[in-house]
Amino acid sequence: MSNYDYPSSTRPTSLPRRLPPVPSTSKRTSRPRALPQIPRALACKQCQTCITSNNVIFPSSAIPPGSRTFKGFSGKALLFTETYNVNFSRPRVQLMATGAHTMQEINCGGCAVYLGWKIVRAHEETEKWKEGNCLLELENLYTLPELHRRSLGASSDTDSDISS
Repeated sequence: MSNYDYPSSTRPTSLPRRLPPVPSTSKRTSRPRALPQIPRALACKQCQTCITSNNVIFPSSAIPPGSRTFKGFSGKALLFTETYNVNFSRPRVQLMATGAHTMQEINCGGCAVYLGWKIVRAHEETEKWKEGNCLLELENLYTLPELHRRSLGASSDTDSDISS
């Protein structure tokens, strides 16, 4: 017997693995609970590329008291901990109202439109909490419609509805 031959009693079979039976839904006595909504995605206003979502907005509890609301070049802005489908420029020092910061401009990965900037380094000790986060200007973003699920018990092809 060679190293690759199996004895007939231990030879692997080509039979597919059996899956466990599907639980019966007839025993359910309560109504099925609704699933939580999927976080809203924020996309580039120009090309609809998904950039971030509302579940990665920098928590307001982590912003020091007395800090101003965020403002970009075109108006209101929010600080996000994560972004996707974006390109960053080379870092450069910019003098802002809160002091000097080393920042990278953020452009959409789909259409290259300006979206905001990433704070690489805050030169003021009181602004260090901003480092590594992205300030996105809301004027350049829009909210994608939410995806709703009806319930755990729904099994039709129309489980998901797109609505605003």
